[in-house]
Amino acid sequence: MGDSELFQAGYNRVYDSLEPETNLDHVEEVMDHVLNEWEAEDIACSWKIHRRIGEYLHESFPGRGILKSAFEHNVPIFVPAFSDSELGIDFALHKIARQQEKRPLLRFDPFEDFEKFADTMLATKRMGILTVGGGVPRNWSQQFGVYAELLARRGYKKIPLKRYKLRRAHLPGAGPLGGLSGSTYTEAVSWGKFVPPEEGGRFAEVFDDATVALPLIVRAVLERIGYFKHDT
Repeated sequence: MGDSELFQAGYNRVYDSLEPETNLDHVEEVMDHVLNEWEAEDIACSWKIHRRIGEYLHESFPGRGILKSAFEHNVPIFVPAFSDSELGIDFALHKIARQQEKRPLLRFDPFEDFEKFADTMLATKRMGILTVGGGVPRNWSQQFGVYAELLARRGYKKIPLKRYKLRRAHLPGAGPLGGLSGSTYTEAVSWGKFVPPEEGGRFAEVFDDATVALPLIVRAVLERIGYFKHDT
């Protein structure tokens, strides 16, 4: 089917997979519930919103889900380009609904996300990163090294250099102008984001299809931690 036919039939295409538009309507219902319960004085950001969604799913729905599991294990989920998402659209529409109903508006501050992420990284002794693909999320997380360096250089905090020491990237391929989904690890060394190999840094960049590689990595990790032992 062509893309115009898919639109008329109510499907959104992402490469070679399809997403029924009705699924996104269900997402809006969950978002409306979460945002209607949100206190106006509590500044919103992506990790707080995802935590609230996970909590709602934990309390209301059986079965598995990424945000539900993240809530249950206290894992924050950050989406740096939140406005460029279906949830971001739902947040914008909810603002209009609040305006029409003369209710206090919710404030969204992306720096709440960055500061939460930075505080988490500053509390670690050694940092590692696994990236799948690239774009905004990848470089956003890598930017912490630059942020930490400037905190010290400009006198805001007395901290040592904080750079990622272990890293592994799975990339879809080289860009026509030399870019690799948000900069190579070797390039990022020049920005102070990563520890160079001569100082003990370790990294690997793999050119592959993430839909093939990531399941293999997850399976390998589960085997190493003995997850499948109860099946034998």
